[in-house]
Amino acid sequence: MHTVLSARRIHSDARKAAQARIAAAIADARRAVLTGACPQCGTALRRNLALAGWWQCGAHGEPSFRKPEHRDLPACSFQCFTE
Repeated sequence: MHTVLSARRIHSDARKAAQARIAAAIADARRAVLTGACPQCGTALRRNLALAGWWQCGAHGEPSFRKPEHRDLPACSFQCFTE
């Protein structure tokens, strides 16, 4: 019986820790979106319309898919979700 309760406690603690990490990641993403600049390279962020809440650096992806002003910038991999 003690083992089952211990396993439940470990599972509960792990779930709480995961929820805290997710909340922190969402808060970081919201801060980045509020500034409007990529936290990795400073390029303007753009919204990806494929999914609600998905934001990417303007220098993300192939240059041919970027805005003209971002085509000559080095590639950046920053992406985030705000929920």
